[in-house]
Amino acid sequence: MAERKKFWNRVWRYIAEPKADEARLEALVQQIRQELPAPVFWLLGKTQSGKTSIIRALTDNSRAEIGNGLRSCTRTAQMYPFPSEEDCLLRFLDTRGLGEVNYDPSEDIALFADQSHLLIVVMKALDHAQHEVMEALRKIHGQRPDWPVLVVQTCLHEAYTDPEQQHILPYPYQQSPFPPHVPADLARSLQMQRKLFEAAHIEARFVPVDFTLPTDGYEPVNYGLDELWTAIEELLPLGLKGMLARVEEFRKGLRDLRFRAAQPHILSYSLAAGAAAGFPVPMVDVPLVLAVQAKMFHAIASIYQQNLNQQRMSEILSTLGIGYLGRLGGRELLKVVPGLGSAIAALYAAASTYALGVTLCVYFSRLGNGAVPDQSEFQRIYQKHFEEGRSRLRTYLETVRNREPSES
Repeated sequence: MAERKKFWNRVWRYIAEPKADEARLEALVQQIRQELPAPVFWLLGKTQSGKTSIIRALTDNSRAEIGNGLRSCTRTAQMYPFPSEEDCLLRFLDTRGLGEVNYDPSEDIALFADQSHLLIVVMKALDHAQHEVMEALRKIHGQRPDWPVLVVQTCLHEAYTDPEQQHILPYPYQQSPFPPHVPADLARSLQMQRKLFEAAHIEARFVPVDFTLPTDGYEPVNYGLDELWTAIEELLPLGLKGMLARVEEFRKGLRDLRFRAAQPHILSYSLAAGAAAGFPVPMVDVPLVLAVQAKMFHAIASIYQQNLNQQRMSEILSTLGIGYLGRLGGRELLKVVPGLGSAIAALYAAASTYALGVTLCVYFSRLGNGAVPDQSEFQRIYQKHFEEGRSRLRTYLETVRNREPSES
């Protein structure tokens, strides 16, 4: 028991007073935040086509939050960084110049030229007057043919002839041709819009959706959202859905304002830990990884307005101790494998930091409600998010590693 207490005292000293150069650590975290591959979803569509509804559905933000967060970034575009400019995971670029004479997208293209792009063309399902949209798309596609194109066909319910008609379940629009129970006028209109892209020789992925409010009376309110996420993940595979929406089992407990504020910190510190763990020499990076995790712990505690004292951290870490320490030791042993070892060790460090961050959010959230998870639940939460972190952070780590200048 005495040895166990001494061990956790040493861990607490690392957390309370990290043994790493503060300036170097802060530079590492800031570099990771700047280099995060925050993709840009460029929304092309006419006014009232449903662009704001798409942002709302993808980010789970209200229309008011989105309206307050939009800001002009060029003469013809507005940008919405999510969740914030400082800790941005995703940017939405909303073109306002459509319909203006001689719209030139060059300035908008140059704004985020070096970042991953997904062109999301938004069309109301029954609207065939799409000349301005297609002209803008031709110009953009001509300059950047490598950017994938996703066409979101919205407001399906406007084609329902019966006021009492509900959305068709299961979702039928992945089939080609559409099954006969899709309203004939709607099917014909969707196909006519698709022919616009065939005529322009632009390859695109199409997803019909209907995003409404509960008061509109249609169920589900975000009809086609899962199919939209599937298309996004296939066209731009960065695991964004997992980053922006938690596993269903934990959604209720985590999806609050504080967790949304903590989430970008968890991501950036996890990747910073992964970068720190990339040193090829075993154990050299351990103090730096622990220091990164310590900064994350303090950031999360501040967001949840909780005191991060020694007793509280020992409760959390002792509950996770065996599994966490086993991964720490295993991660270091992996470094003896030439070349591959450091990359795997970095991913383990990132995933364990991610899992610790989410677990800490659960702890503080439950603490605020007067209930703390027991040991088995803690370990289940940690393990679930360790696996999720390992899956989701792999592409991000590879992107950051590939951006590092090669050695001469």
